Amino acid sequence: MTRRTVLPYGVSAITLEQRKRVPPAFISFAAFMCTFLAGLGDWKVLNDTLKGLPKAITLGVIACAFLNFLVAADFRSFRRALRYSPLCILLVVVYTLISMYIWITDFSARHLISRGIQKILFQLISIVYLICMAYLFEERSVNYLFFGMCAANGAIAVLEIPSYGLAESINSVVTCLVTFGEAEGYVRKLEIHDITFLFGQFFIYYMMFAPKETQRDRRIRLAGISLSVFFMLLGLKRSTLPAMAGMCVYAAFVRKLKKPEKLIIATGIALFFFFYLYLYLVRTGILIRFLESLNIDMMGRSLLWSLPNPYYELSPFWKGLGFEGVTDLIGIWYDAGILNRPYPLHNDILRIFIELGAVGFTLWNAINYVVFPLYWIRKHDTETALLYMSILAYMTVTYLTDNTVFYFWSGIGLRLIPISFSYRMHRKEHPWRGITPADAADTVWMVEMEG
Repeated sequence: MTRRTVLPYGVSAITLEQRKRVPPAFISFAAFMCTFLAGLGDWKVLNDTLKGLPKAITLGVIACAFLNFLVAADFRSFRRALRYSPLCILLVVVYTLISMYIWITDFSARHLISRGIQKILFQLISIVYLICMAYLFEERSVNYLFFGMCAANGAIAVLEIPSYGLAESINSVVTCLVTFGEAEGYVRKLEIHDITFLFGQFFIYYMMFAPKETQRDRRIRLAGISLSVFFMLLGLKRSTLPAMAGMCVYAAFVRKLKKPEKLIIATGIALFFFFYLYLYLVRTGILIRFLESLNIDMMGRSLLWSLPNPYYELSPFWKGLGFEGVTDLIGIWYDAGILNRPYPLHNDILRIFIELGAVGFTLWNAINYVVFPLYWIRKHDTETALLYMSILAYMTVTYLTDNTVFYFWSGIGLRLIPISFSYRMHRKEHPWRGITPADAADTVWMVEMEG
């Protein structure tokens, strides 16, 4: 990379700025293992007993970043990674302030404070993790996260084999792939929601944005595409496959425009307003009746989406229940025998509106779909903004019918993948080169003049 420095007397010289040092092998391996072990915690056997505790292993990446800083003392790279902190922490601040206001003004919601703070804490852990990963690996951080998740998902697949036997497990996988997701038994145990949804983000990145200049780049890209599709099928997430393909078409179309940034912003604004219409259609039952008229299996969502109606108002003055308010309602319905299991709401748009209220929902909506795309365009480049919007639009499909907004790994991917990509775009725009003889002569001349 080069940096042009203006010297006294108006003379310019190109000063050498070395590339980011590659962390020592043991630090890179330790950071990878932290990612792998934390991902392994999503194995249902561990998750049923330890819940989200294994995700705290990602804090080990802080130690890796600290050790690397001691070795390299690279303040420039540290400052560069730290610049992404406001971008990542903005939503957490909104969640916290809105929830604190609700907890303070509504005495009945105070028992939700413990669970709400726990969720906020996990959001902060994910932010610390992705900032440290960006500092350690810069544009390669997406590859470290990807292969760490592949290793975790692959290990879970191996650990489940003894319960079913090798032959039955292979038969279950083959049946799943041949029938495009229709399988039971072994494959059902591999339905790891958070990691599986993350592979959809990886597919969009490796298919449409990953570098392919060198042979090594092309190999990594091919591995990324192939493994993403495999693990998506293995996790039975058929509904997101059309969304993945659609976002690839969207990215290809936007690139052909003379001013692609306008369509990116227009997409965010359109989704911003669409969510209010969506809330109305869900509240009134119009959406449910329409989907049922198409003979779509709602898998219990018809009941789940109608149950909260007495507990919120579709009004700009709706204050909200606070973080984890919907979880509390689900517990009430389960205790009353309305639900035979404490099912999640499977509608994140509705959940955020109920928990954060009209103001909190509007802030969440505007920050994700308008502020962040504008940030990537103005502070970085249009291509990074396109990557962010493509991944966000893909995740939006899951927000409408699932519970992915606060998923740990999906949230990390939504931020770390564009951050990692922005490093590569920066290097592409400012390629490194050494000092030329002319540069050296200018520098020597300046030294002599100053002497």
